[in-house]
Amino acid sequence: MDRLTLTESQSARFERMLAVASRLASESGYDGVQMRTVAAEADVALGTLYRYFPSKEHLLVSALLRQISDLSDRLAVSPPRGAEPLERLNDVLRRANRALQRQHQFTVAVMRSLVSGDETVAPVVREVRELMASIILSALGSDQPTDRDLLVTQILQEVWMASLVAWISGVESASSVTRKLENAAELLLSDGSRAHDLTSTVSHGGQR
Repeated sequence: MDRLTLTESQSARFERMLAVASRLASESGYDGVQMRTVAAEADVALGTLYRYFPSKEHLLVSALLRQISDLSDRLAVSPPRGAEPLERLNDVLRRANRALQRQHQFTVAVMRSLVSGDETVAPVVREVRELMASIILSALGSDQPTDRDLLVTQILQEVWMASLVAWISGVESASSVTRKLENAAELLLSDGSRAHDLTSTVSHGGQR
């Protein structure tokens, strides 16, 4: 459903459903989000919920999109700090990570939805990726992004996804997500000598 064409009352219902789903996911995780419960607590018919969100996975990834959109709005009011592109980029990534790591259950639910294989989710996943890319490019100061800029955004998003999976699986700590993203960003934006230093650091256990 195209959110740009929603009436005021439809938009209000849309936001209520996302808010309920986000709260339920934060409280009880993926299994705690039941479509009937979301519909009841958002005061909409179950059929209405499914017209907006054809599956639970679609609903949860849409809730993630809402959070990233909120981050984008906050960055417009409080721009990323730093004189250099890398500093600004790291500030953005830290803010995004803090938001997700404060809501462990929500993040687990969203990650399960992202890798569910549900084809209805694909359009929303594309929106998530496009919005994150625009946030990263803005931090880099790329009004007219080059092919390299676009590749940097793609690689950072892939590193972020893999790091979040490792975190929610208990394989690595929450701090490792931020550290890996910062290392990846510095590697992608640095000159060759600094890249060599970073790869040597990673090969010796990731301590900087």
